[in-house]
Amino acid sequence: MAVRSRRPWMSVALGLVLGFTAASWLIAPRVAELSERKRRGSSLCSYYGRSAAGAGAQQPLPQPYARQWPEQSPPPARQEFQGPQLPEAAPGVTSFRSSPWQQPPPLQQQRRRGREPEGATGLPGAPVAEGEPEEEDGDAAGKRRGGRPGSSHNGSGDGGAAARSSRPRDFLYVGVMTAQKYLGSRALAVQRTWARFIPGRVEFFSSQQPPNAGLGHPPPPLPVIALPGVDDSYPPQKKSFMMIKYMHDHYLDKYEWFMRADDDVYIKGDKLEEFLRSLNSSKPLYLGQTGLGNIEELGKLGLEPGENFCMGGPGMIFSREVLRRMVPHIGECLREMYTTHEDVEVGRCVRRFGGTQCVWSYEMQQLFHENYEHNRKGYIQDLHNSKIHAAITLHPNKRPAYQYRLHNYMLSRKISELRYRTIQLHRESALMSKLSNSEVSKEDQQLGVMPSFNHFQPRERDEVIEWEFLTGKLLYSASENQPPRQSISSILRTALDDTVLQVMEMINENAKSRGRLIDFKEIQYGYRRVDPLHGVEYILDLLLLYKRHKGRKLTVPVRRHAYLQQLFSKPFFRETEELDVNSLVESINRDTQSFSFISNSLKILSSFQGAKEMVGHNEKKIHVLVPLIGRYDIFLRFMENFENTCLIPKQNVKLIIILFSRDSGQDSSKHIELIQEYQNKYPKAEMTLIPMKGEFSRGLGLEMGSSQFDNDTLLLFCDVDLIFRGDFLQRCRDNTIQGQQVYYPIIFSQYDPKVTNGGSPPTDNDFVFSKKTGFWRDYGYGITCIYKSDLLGAGGFDTSIQGWGLEDVDLYNKVIRSGLRPFRSQEVGVVHIFHPVHCDPNLDPKQYKMCLGSKASTFASTVQLAELWLEKHLGVRYNRTLS
Repeated sequence: MAVRSRRPWMSVALGLVLGFTAASWLIAPRVAELSERKRRGSSLCSYYGRSAAGAGAQQPLPQPYARQWPEQSPPPARQEFQGPQLPEAAPGVTSFRSSPWQQPPPLQQQRRRGREPEGATGLPGAPVAEGEPEEEDGDAAGKRRGGRPGSSHNGSGDGGAAARSSRPRDFLYVGVMTAQKYLGSRALAVQRTWARFIPGRVEFFSSQQPPNAGLGHPPPPLPVIALPGVDDSYPPQKKSFMMIKYMHDHYLDKYEWFMRADDDVYIKGDKLEEFLRSLNSSKPLYLGQTGLGNIEELGKLGLEPGENFCMGGPGMIFSREVLRRMVPHIGECLREMYTTHEDVEVGRCVRRFGGTQCVWSYEMQQLFHENYEHNRKGYIQDLHNSKIHAAITLHPNKRPAYQYRLHNYMLSRKISELRYRTIQLHRESALMSKLSNSEVSKEDQQLGVMPSFNHFQPRERDEVIEWEFLTGKLLYSASENQPPRQSISSILRTALDDTVLQVMEMINENAKSRGRLIDFKEIQYGYRRVDPLHGVEYILDLLLLYKRHKGRKLTVPVRRHAYLQQLFSKPFFRETEELDVNSLVESINRDTQSFSFISNSLKILSSFQGAKEMVGHNEKKIHVLVPLIGRYDIFLRFMENFENTCLIPKQNVKLIIILFSRDSGQDSSKHIELIQEYQNKYPKAEMTLIPMKGEFSRGLGLEMGSSQFDNDTLLLFCDVDLIFRGDFLQRCRDNTIQGQQVYYPIIFSQYDPKVTNGGSPPTDNDFVFSKKTGFWRDYGYGITCIYKSDLLGAGGFDTSIQGWGLEDVDLYNKVIRSGLRPFRSQEVGVVHIFHPVHCDPNLDPKQYKMCLGSKASTFASTVQLAELWLEKHLGVRYNRTLS
């Protein structure tokens, strides 16, 4: 019994001993492993956390992002036009996308086991190549990279500091292939434009260091890498492969993406970052515009069916995994090259050893833009189109001027986006004020109003804002100062193109998710008007192409009406010349004493002094050149007007008559006698007559007359059919700026008084401006105020043009092409007196057609001619006074 009672107790004790022993065998090693992992994980997180924190405190933010908010002010809570944000890290955890320690190669794994100093920016023991700038920390690095001290170097540009600190400190490495001869031009242009927007690092690979002289001042230091044993010879296969090897050896575990770029490419850093952050750099990805070779090279590049390469011009992008697989075999790739094209050979090497090839995607052709325009000039000529806006890289820009031009355009687009963003914020602010029953600010009332065609409600008939009708090429207007039918001007064409571009971007905003794409074809017709208080309004009938690429593919034309309003944003201005208050006060006191209170009130502004003075500008002598043949009665009227306007008031002018005469010379004798009479009557007046033989040529006469004077002479090209007043002469002085601006007044031309007056005697006042008496001669460019030096710089007149017209249009085009600014406006101080127009059938066909058009426009207005026709043929008599 006793023995039997001890057996259960001994069995329990033995079971417990065996159970604890087995548990220790199974659990203890697992606990030790977990403890070790926890310790190592804590060390890794601590290391990378300290590194990221240290870098965030020391690395500078690139310039474009550093300018987004002032110093010592909190960053905005919300930023527009940025890439996708990474999720904010939880407390105590550093969040990474594509962690830098995933699948490391043995060399980088050994490097990472060592401890780096806090805030270190490079790898321990990493050799510095010849010409490679050493890494600085703190404010020194910020000054070198053009950033702000104490800013993050990742360049992501996203909203708050928490979002920036959650991203990897370095994201993209760009190696720019250049040559010694381009370091001071193309490479410098890259450094000054798009390189500052890259979320990472940009270095240049050449045979030597950059020069010490830039565009008039020392350039920023270019980070140039001189690869051992590599020169600038072309084709650059060895340079390209060795550059990729350099990226691998020095930066493989520091950056997620690597890019090989030419020195004539333009890269949009913000769009590139947004695109790459949507991809996984741990996968073997090789990105760029897919190439197969041109027609002449097909079958000669050693490519099998289905094989391709990424074209080098728009740029090649490698994921970290591609470099990890490919670079150890670069020596073999260099020894086994089949072509002289370095991009083909790089693509072959990636395909053999990287386990991938250039992405087959139609979208890559749009994102990596290569200019395929006919007769390419080394740059992208048309910048204002959807392809340029959608692209990430743009190639080529062979000259620095082209690079700066493109960068300037991209910055202007960014300004437009930010101005539109301000409109949206004003609308939100106005809405919140209404919802909270608080007072809406005056600025929100002006800029925060929602789009509508009913902002302005006219109360009278004259207050109605009329619409202009337009087609794809023509504009029809009822405005008094415009012809009823005209070609769409370049300014309006640019505005329409920009409007259509924005409309198509809004329509295609969700095109991928919807599985369709809509392309713009043309404007069928439309309406346009300008509300001066709110903006430009459009009603456009658009012909579009609907393309469905999901399911059953379909392409059909569709028409849509677009009701658009382009609102005015907040106005900005800049003073180019400070106000000289003392001169203004003296001028007001000199002109009138009745407004002396104005001058007294302006004295409070006397601290603002002007930087420039127009010394003697109001007294600048005008040299009036009048070419003439015959027409003595018209010349007599011109001289009477000249006497009343210039000679009696003693205007500072000089009259030059270029008198053409035929062989007999009898038709010019009266003109010479008339000039002599005025010279005797006004002996101090400056009047000169230049006789010329042969057929009349206005361009030849004006060229001969202007050749008599020096380059600083102010010339007025005039006609004998004009009468003018003294205020016109002053505007001729004011609106003509030597070396900058030429004044082309639009003069008022009278209709035939026999038609307009209906047999009644004409009025004595020729300066009557109405639809009945005449029209603005907007097609004429003959009356011109220009300096002699600008006339020579533009190329002068075409003296081969004989007879009526065309010489003025030719000079106007030359003025525009020379870079001078034509100032064109209605001039109320000049009237073209009606005279019958005779068009010689022997004229050049183009001149003869222009002459007939001018003749037809001088009879009467369209309304009055219609009234005369109705009265003659239908016996209907209208009240002409009302019309």
